[in-house]
Amino acid sequence: MVVVSLPNGQGSQAQRTGPTASGGYTVLGVSVFVSPGGPSYELDDVLRRAGAVFSGRVGRPVAVNYGSACGELAVCVSGVGLVDRSGLSTLEIEAPAAQLGLLIERFLDGVLAPGGALSVGATWWCRAAPNRILAISEPAVGQRLGERVRVQAMHQVPVVVRDRSAELAALELLGRDAHQVLRRLGVFGESGDPRGVHPFSPGTVEGIDVLWLLESDRRALALVAHERAGDLWRALEQAGHEFGISCVGRDAATRYALLERFRRARLLGD
Repeated sequence: MVVVSLPNGQGSQAQRTGPTASGGYTVLGVSVFVSPGGPSYELDDVLRRAGAVFSGRVGRPVAVNYGSACGELAVCVSGVGLVDRSGLSTLEIEAPAAQLGLLIERFLDGVLAPGGALSVGATWWCRAAPNRILAISEPAVGQRLGERVRVQAMHQVPVVVRDRSAELAALELLGRDAHQVLRRLGVFGESGDPRGVHPFSPGTVEGIDVLWLLESDRRALALVAHERAGDLWRALEQAGHEFGISCVGRDAATRYALLERFRRARLLGD
């Protein structure tokens, strides 16, 4: 399970240990092929060309809308939207498998198998490997969580906590037809059935390494190296063209999340 794959080693904070025979590098213990060039697009440039309106949120510019938050909300309700979620906090927690299991039980009050994902409070816990877990949340939550894990590590188990937020971008598909785009991308495997895949798993989109978090039947988060985020955005737009995919800003995405919360509550109440 790869935590982060990079198209090249320039400007990266990822740990890298020597070239492989195929011309790639070993990143965090995983052999990754390095593409010999090709077009690359900066995500912010791609968003600006799409008409993004930026506003400062939590110390960084965020694409809040693309001209009409109401229209973008309608896209999510009736189709599928594409959202930049790159401001999320992504913590990598690493420990021997048995000790990591104990830490998971302490924080989640349960068991999380490799490939599993669980939303607890405001954090998604994703077990990338027996000895590694990613915790994905809003920045303020991630900062507090990192401090809690480090305190636990001092008293209980040998744990290494790394902040991968600067290395990983996050793009989100959301809306009624999100599953259609995911199926087209092959995220659900050969059967096309989401029940047959892990909720947290690696994949590729047009040769770009991606970690997929399947949040629900209408939401999926793609983690990708920042250097390839613009390329992935364009690839997702192309894959979703048939289903009317459209750029969605943070304001509409937040409102849609509230609508989905009410929808799920009604389903549980029936």
